[in-house]
Amino acid sequence: MAEAKYTEQEMLMGCLKGRPEMQTALYKKFARTMFGICLRYTRDTMEAEDVLQLGFMKVFTNLHTYQGGSLEGWMKRIFVRESIDHYRKTNRSVFGHSLEAEEDHAVDLHDIVGQMAAEEIVAMIGTLPEGCRMVFNLFAVEGYNHQEIGEMMGISNGTSKAQYFRAKELLREKIYARS
Repeated sequence: MAEAKYTEQEMLMGCLKGRPEMQTALYKKFARTMFGICLRYTRDTMEAEDVLQLGFMKVFTNLHTYQGGSLEGWMKRIFVRESIDHYRKTNRSVFGHSLEAEEDHAVDLHDIVGQMAAEEIVAMIGTLPEGCRMVFNLFAVEGYNHQEIGEMMGISNGTSKAQYFRAKELLREKIYARS
């Protein structure tokens, strides 16, 4: 594999110097992971591929601002933001009015979920309505809080909480229907 012959530091320095082979190596090393992020926030693979390309353009343009730490973590933040920006640019209004989230009812689904394959769970998340899917991924997968999600998505904290609650309820229904 071509990407394995360079260290992350070599790729980083080469990209900063504008070396195409280092940009290719960096792309090959991280494209699969970043594509997974893009898929979580888009409707289909074509849309995810567009966001992936835009994200890498942003990575290469802003690589000089990287200040150390996890390069992959830095890149993931760029791809999440790029996915959100893409979502907002398409002018999709799927959130409706703001609702305060109801109290979450803890339902023990550990036994059922423990028997499911990761691909099956990811597929279920992918079937959620867009607003729910976006908020669920940002909160449960990426670890953003509702205030941060609200700021990124241009929605209120209450709407974020309501969408997350709805996503959990829909997933719960899908899991029970499966068993």
